[in-house]
Amino acid sequence: PRPRAGVVRSAGCRRVPVLSWPIVGSVRRPASTPYLRYLILNVIVSALTVTVILWIWGRGPRPLATAPTPTFDVAAVLASKVPTATPTLPPTPTPHTYTVQGGDTLFSIARDLGIEPEALMAANGLSDPDRLSVGQVLTIPELSTAPEAAGPTQTAAPATLTPPPFDSQAPRLEIRGVDGAGILDRETVRLLNTGGVAALAGWTLDDGQGQVYRFPDGFTLYNRGAVSVHTRTGTDTAIDLYWGAQGAVWTSGKTLNLRDSNGDVQSTFTIP
Repeated sequence: PRPRAGVVRSAGCRRVPVLSWPIVGSVRRPASTPYLRYLILNVIVSALTVTVILWIWGRGPRPLATAPTPTFDVAAVLASKVPTATPTLPPTPTPHTYTVQGGDTLFSIARDLGIEPEALMAANGLSDPDRLSVGQVLTIPELSTAPEAAGPTQTAAPATLTPPPFDSQAPRLEIRGVDGAGILDRETVRLLNTGGVAALAGWTLDDGQGQVYRFPDGFTLYNRGAVSVHTRTGTDTAIDLYWGAQGAVWTSGKTLNLRDSNGDVQSTFTIP
């Protein structure tokens, strides 16, 4: 390269020529280089910031699970609001009662009232049909009635039974049955008078094999009156008489004979 001429002034105002050469190999750098560095640094810092935020977010508490919204059965709710019909119960009927009179027995009472003796015993909690006392109040069970038919039906009129005529003033005793046969403490013969007043002095009850019970003097059985003759020992009452035997008398197959004071048989009964 060619030197450039120049003038240098000194203190004495003398001009001295000076030669200068241009610098060889110098590079001119572009002015945008510093901005590019800042841009790259900004991108790196932003990426690090986002990474840190995401890491912190991932370590935070989990969001609560949303509870399912309850559903309602509208039909069931409406049905529960409908009042339930309560059946109206009929009033309890007033029980009928009967007061035991002298000479009454459970069997005669049941017969007169048209009910079964077992039903009468069950209604009063009785286990022994002979354990009745004068003045005792018995509850009479209600007779069951058949349900009403859906439509009108024709029923035949019941036939009227006419009992054979007899002298209502004459005694009419009969043996109605034997309870507890073969067991001394329970053996009982049931007698019923469907006729007139019967004075039983001299009357007997036998088994046809020599064993005879004699009714006590002065014992009277009125119309519809009944008495129980017990084999065991006891105290006589208006409805209970006691033989006082030492052992059982009545067994299956035996025939009982009730005889009046003349020895005539008035009633017989064979034990099944």
